[in-house]
Amino acid sequence: MKKVLILSIIFMAIFTVSSHAQCDEGMLKTALKEMGDAQYMKDFTIDLKKDKKDSQTGYVKFSVILNSRSHYKFNAVNGIGNPEKVIMQLYDGDRMLISNFEGGKMYNSFEFVCRKSKVYNLVFSFKGGQEGCARAVMSLVKQYSEAEMQF
Repeated sequence: MKKVLILSIIFMAIFTVSSHAQCDEGMLKTALKEMGDAQYMKDFTIDLKKDKKDSQTGYVKFSVILNSRSHYKFNAVNGIGNPEKVIMQLYDGDRMLISNFEGGKMYNSFEFVCRKSKVYNLVFSFKGGQEGCARAVMSLVKQYSEAEMQF
């Protein structure tokens, strides 16, 4: 009986670890492949879980420093078990600049040409306040000269 109990505990532990690993395993590699020829800058781990007393998960916010005259790409890869795809939004203070959810359509990435060096906020959430996980990558596509920015 002890052996059955020990085997049951070991099986449950392995199942718990493997179900959590599904959310993270290979997602960063996929996100890095999807950034294309851009230069890797930073990656983000999004893991939103519902609290028992909350009806929604909310969001997670990261501060990022973006430099003027720089063209950035942000792309995300969703976890296998997500009921919804992750929503990425770039904010300047309270003003949303761009999102991967536009006009009712969800995109895996968006690009942003920064005109002013400062701290911006990158916000991740799931539609309807669902829980889920994702990995995202910020990459540098190109840096422009002052003359190129005069358009």
